[in-house]
Amino acid sequence: MSSQSVRLVFPPNLYDEPVINRLLRQYSFTVNILRANVTVEQGWMDIQISGKTAEIESSFIWLRDQGIEVIILSN
Repeated sequence: MSSQSVRLVFPPNLYDEPVINRLLRQYSFTVNILRANVTVEQGWMDIQISGKTAEIESSFIWLRDQGIEVIILSN
């Protein structure tokens, strides 16, 4: 079991999309939302993901493919 904290930076076109819902349906790990800020100009969310390392890494690829910037905060 592994845990990683990341900041997700969302482009404006994804503000109305259920990205976290899709993430949790596609991968079997736990997500804890630490903090978030969404305005008309920008949006970001800090989350902690706990689960299998391979799934976490795969989810980062999926998030980037959706157009979300993934910034590693800690391991």
